[in-house]
Amino acid sequence: MDIVKNAATVGVFTLFSRVIGFMRECVMAFCLGAGIYSDAILIALRISNTFRRIFAEGAFNASFLPRFSRILSKEGKEEANVVLGDVFSVLLLILIPFSIIIIAIFPSFLQLLISGFDEHSEKFQLTVILGRICFPYLIFISIASLFCGVLNAINRFTLPAVVHSILSIFTTIGLLVGYFCNLSHCLTAHVVIHFVVFSGVVQFYILFTSISQHGFRIRFQFSCWTRTVKDIIKNMIPGIIGAGVWQLNLLVDTTISSYLPAGTITCLNLADRLNQFPLGTLGIALSTALLPLLSHTIARQEYAMAAQAFERGLTLALFVTLPATVVLIALAEPTVSVAYQRGLFAGEQTLITADAVVGFAIGLPAYVLTKIFSTLYFAAGDTKYPVISGMFSVLLNMLFLLLLVPFGKYFCIALSTSLAAVSHAIMLILPARKFSLKRTKMFWYKVFSQIAAASATYFFLQKMVSSFWSHDMGTKSVKWLIYMAFLCSAAFIFFSTVIVFLYITKQQWKIWRKDLW
Repeated sequence: MDIVKNAATVGVFTLFSRVIGFMRECVMAFCLGAGIYSDAILIALRISNTFRRIFAEGAFNASFLPRFSRILSKEGKEEANVVLGDVFSVLLLILIPFSIIIIAIFPSFLQLLISGFDEHSEKFQLTVILGRICFPYLIFISIASLFCGVLNAINRFTLPAVVHSILSIFTTIGLLVGYFCNLSHCLTAHVVIHFVVFSGVVQFYILFTSISQHGFRIRFQFSCWTRTVKDIIKNMIPGIIGAGVWQLNLLVDTTISSYLPAGTITCLNLADRLNQFPLGTLGIALSTALLPLLSHTIARQEYAMAAQAFERGLTLALFVTLPATVVLIALAEPTVSVAYQRGLFAGEQTLITADAVVGFAIGLPAYVLTKIFSTLYFAAGDTKYPVISGMFSVLLNMLFLLLLVPFGKYFCIALSTSLAAVSHAIMLILPARKFSLKRTKMFWYKVFSQIAAASATYFFLQKMVSSFWSHDMGTKSVKWLIYMAFLCSAAFIFFSTVIVFLYITKQQWKIWRKDLW
């Protein structure tokens, strides 16, 4: 199993999904700007996605995938189908009643989560309506995540990565329908949320069809609480708690943002979208590709192979993450300007979003490292420690928010999340020595070369921005040309510095060779 090939497969299609998501944010900024309607859409969607990440992603795949893979390889597809049907049934028996309860109490639930909204305001009432419409999306997307886990277990990574873009495509269509039909902003918001639910149905259907073609069947039955399912749920519990705590962390950020002027939640979301390009492309891709490989090698006690795969994953992660971090920090305002500043999205909102971009980008390497090291713990069967460290980092985030937000509203909300991520990464990295996956001398040379290259690139970009960029300069096309010149120059500086450093230290310096990464 080639970690670089699998990570590249997932990464390319995840990047495609992120590009589509970025286009969706651009269209939303153009059509609705940053105000009560965009905030209401984002909150309604965020609540559903929060519970999806708790129930169906991360902890679920970390528990389900290794167990399902072992059953499939040792006991055959027939027994794997039985387990799949049981897990499917349990998910439905949990998700349907849960969704009905949340929809029924949604106003009180929203008031608890977003306490900064006045419950008599148009914004609050609109968010309640949109949230109730959107919540059934949770059922379809959670089952779709189960099917993604089945496909990953048989080393099918492409389709699960591709279908993530469907939500963004349908949301963009909804926005464009509202814009070209001259609908009011309120009616446009309703159209968008209905398209969100429909996208969940489409993802469910596509993935169900795919697993059926590979010979997997699902059958609902009430007698589904088997020993295997109990073991899967038992292993999930620490991860669910950890995911729940981390999602609570994001909701705390949203709650604090709700006390700030209308549009703040939208600006923070747009900033996070830019941060999600390298994080989603690389962090998710590597963790997805590493989990089955590390699970197999560690289970067979092939520690040398596991160490090699893990080291290559880390090297590749830093090789992409460090320059991305530098670009987002040094080119925050130019990036936001060329990406979002058009239509109803004005200059003041650009500055707010740029501040948040810098805050989020500071923690970008830590986000990616947390993803990768969590995968190592999950593959080794240790789901408790990542949860404990995650809970502690959330407490730190809340402390950072209380201490820092009064001094810098938008920047410090994002910075607090980054500082919590750095703390979490440190808590995962230090005890990882117990896995005996030692780093080679070549690995450290590569890391130092990347840090040196990132530092040189940062100072270069800072000088270029101060010399050649102004927020009120020229036309949009001129800004794009200057921005692309910044990016090309940054890439040249970074790669050249890495090559020179490795050449001077007499290491393998041909960085385009796949076997070196």
